[in-house]
Amino acid sequence: MHLNRTIFLATMLLAPAAAAQEASAEKLACISALDAAQSLQSAHKLKDARASFVACSSDTCPGVVREDCARSLLDLDATLPSVVLSATVDGHDAADARVSLDGAEIAGALDGRSIVVDPGAHVARFERAGSAPVEVKFIAREGEKNRGVTASFVIPRTPAARPVVAEGSRPVPVLPFVLGGAGLAAIGGGVFLRMNADADADRLHGTCAPTCDPSERAALGDQLVLSNVALGVGAVALTASAVTWLLARK
Repeated sequence: MHLNRTIFLATMLLAPAAAAQEASAEKLACISALDAAQSLQSAHKLKDARASFVACSSDTCPGVVREDCARSLLDLDATLPSVVLSATVDGHDAADARVSLDGAEIAGALDGRSIVVDPGAHVARFERAGSAPVEVKFIAREGEKNRGVTASFVIPRTPAARPVVAEGSRPVPVLPFVLGGAGLAAIGGGVFLRMNADADADRLHGTCAPTCDPSERAALGDQLVLSNVALGVGAVALTASAVTWLLARK
């Protein structure tokens, strides 16, 4: 009986000391959370800072610390940016897509809810079966709320079947024939002009040389120039015809 009373008294005496120690530990934790929140906020890590402000806003924290944290939390919520992620395929919502933000996959990211992010540059990667992945880079600005970040998937289209060409046969190229015809026509014209020029030269030589009219001599010179040009054009066209024919056959 005496032993039980001793244990009871010891417990009653030690209880206030234990409670005081626990209260002191909670107070230190609140102050530490406030200090961490302020440091994180200065480093623009607003999401982590918000979590710390929430922790030191607890009812178990001292009144001064709790009020400071609650006030800072309200200011931070007004500054913290947020985005709304979405994806489409052929103009319809792609609800089956998976989304990762800055390398971390976000479950239910396409359900239309707002997602809080830190200010700065981010990369959202959208993936779905049957489509190539889509990456969207964006910069979140302080105070910017519910910014839309959308990815548009493209479904690969099956290319149209090419016409089957019977083995051993090839389509007949048209360009070589066009060039060849133009070359022959140009050479024929050049030969015709040259023959006329030779005939006119013989006529002038037999009638008025060397005192022929200058205009007749100029006309004879023009015929010779045109003849040479036509022959040159014809030669180039025939060469081009041969080259395009060889290339088309290959």
